[in-house]
Amino acid sequence: MKTDTKVLRISDLERLSGVPRHTIHHYIRHGLLPQPVKTGKTSAYYNEAHLEGLKTIQEIKGGLRLPLPYLKRLLEERGSTSGEGEEARTGPREEDLGMEVKERRRREIREAALELFVRKGYDGTKIQDITSRAGVSVGTFYLYYRDKKELFMDAVDALVQNVVEILEEAVSQDSDPFRKAIRTARFYLDNYSWFSVIINQLRGMMVTENPDACRKYVSLHKRIADPIVRELRNAAKRGLIRDLDPELLARAVMGIVEFTAIFLSYDDRYDSGEAVAFIVDLLMNGLRISRK
Repeated sequence: MKTDTKVLRISDLERLSGVPRHTIHHYIRHGLLPQPVKTGKTSAYYNEAHLEGLKTIQEIKGGLRLPLPYLKRLLEERGSTSGEGEEARTGPREEDLGMEVKERRRREIREAALELFVRKGYDGTKIQDITSRAGVSVGTFYLYYRDKKELFMDAVDALVQNVVEILEEAVSQDSDPFRKAIRTARFYLDNYSWFSVIINQLRGMMVTENPDACRKYVSLHKRIADPIVRELRNAAKRGLIRDLDPELLARAVMGIVEFTAIFLSYDDRYDSGEAVAFIVDLLMNGLRISRK
């Protein structure tokens, strides 16, 4: 990241980057930007490093809302791969690298591809785009993946695994199944625009009767549903909800949440908190009018 001695105030940083100051402070608190130089309780100085950092964040996000842990990981990956392409070409042969380095290289290629798939789509992304973004040669690419489709499937796996890990971490502190359900639904609604881009591309492949895409979709759908099924079974055993088929109930809930997320993506009359409250009320109280 570029550094400079030019002093910027928060108003300058806000104006030059187009990013609201509350978002800038949010990024700093979570380690996505360096700490400013404090000059008082409510004042601080920033520099070109903060401006360049904000530009990089905006470039990576591409207008999407990305979870902070994932965004931070992408920033770290981008920093760690700077200049590594030349080193790889002038250093040891790829075949001679250790397993740890190979795994890192595979991850770098996958992360670069995922970023491009989100921004440009599967069809709009070329292998040369991916290798250029990852800082490796085309020959190196083919040491790790047979083709772009295999890489896409691997990227889908990594994306879903990342979503599941973030979600499990978010709900791990709650033992109450209702609070877990609320957190899960809120996470999905808040981040739908981010991961739905990749999932919808996978669905598009299914339309062409691609068997690999069909199998992958069934697999990832199950990975997302399994934790929900588990929580529903536990809630039924504790007598908190009716003892219904947890597999069907999980899919019904997922359907409600997903179509609500689609609705929120183009209609700003409601926020995710209002939507979650409505869904919970609907599930727990139904549509029937109580008659005393």
